[in-house]
Amino acid sequence: MRKRALLALLLIFILLFSASCSLINTEESFWRNNLKEFLAKDVCSIFFLDVGQGDSILIKSPENRFVLVDSGPNTAEDKILKIFNILNIKSFDVVIATHPHEDHIGNMDKIISEFDVKRFYTIDKTTNTQTFENMLKALKEKGLKINIVRPYDRISINGVLFTFLSPLKDYEDLNDSSAVTMVEFAKRRVLLTGDISKDVEYDMLRANEDVRADVLKVSHHGSYAATSSSFLNKVDPQLAVISVGKDNPYGHPHSSTLKRLKNHHIKVLTTMDNGNIVVIISPDGNVKVLTER
Repeated sequence: MRKRALLALLLIFILLFSASCSLINTEESFWRNNLKEFLAKDVCSIFFLDVGQGDSILIKSPENRFVLVDSGPNTAEDKILKIFNILNIKSFDVVIATHPHEDHIGNMDKIISEFDVKRFYTIDKTTNTQTFENMLKALKEKGLKINIVRPYDRISINGVLFTFLSPLKDYEDLNDSSAVTMVEFAKRRVLLTGDISKDVEYDMLRANEDVRADVLKVSHHGSYAATSSSFLNKVDPQLAVISVGKDNPYGHPHSSTLKRLKNHHIKVLTTMDNGNIVVIISPDGNVKVLTER
């Protein structure tokens, strides 16, 4: 009887290990099979990385210069470092930490320490978490200046324009203080919203900001507290991307958010269901979307 139980446990272990290897190989093949297209020198590729419950967005400009917006939670460290290795990334022209929550800056210390980061941007907010302290320590050891995100500041890299749209004022809430960034290339626009709530969306609309975008990175992993109908009317995206982890304890993405997106006839992709998501913009403005699954 004991022998049968041991054999059953061994069989379960083998099946779980095989499934794990299969998932790893599937993800790696996605990157390697599409590598040439991802790294074509005349395109802008925007990678919404599957980091579980968190955010990490990688932007490749023409001539293969890289910008990183957030680094995902610490649990995704091995995954993102493997992706950066496959893409042969050695340096980042710009790294942006939208706000100091662990699911957005969990790997910042590692990235700052191991890569050549030329410019670092974040908001004018602090917190007392170990993750935040680790990021500050890594910045200090590298002698990197902290550039504070200011509304309407712009960065241009090989024809890709990055414009900060928020924080518009001193918000108490760290999520509302998120750096909001518009990415533009070949007359196409991608709006990255961090974890802002409807309150900040309304502030942006009241400020008459031009938030029109072809692709919207849905705020706060699809929380019910963001992505208002009035905001969607102004952004008017064709595609919405939600970075979210499976079986997360917050109920993200919320059914009300998904309903609003559906009512606006917006195609929705999630890292939970689709894995890594890549938007490739050609110089003629053609947009192609590839997903891992």
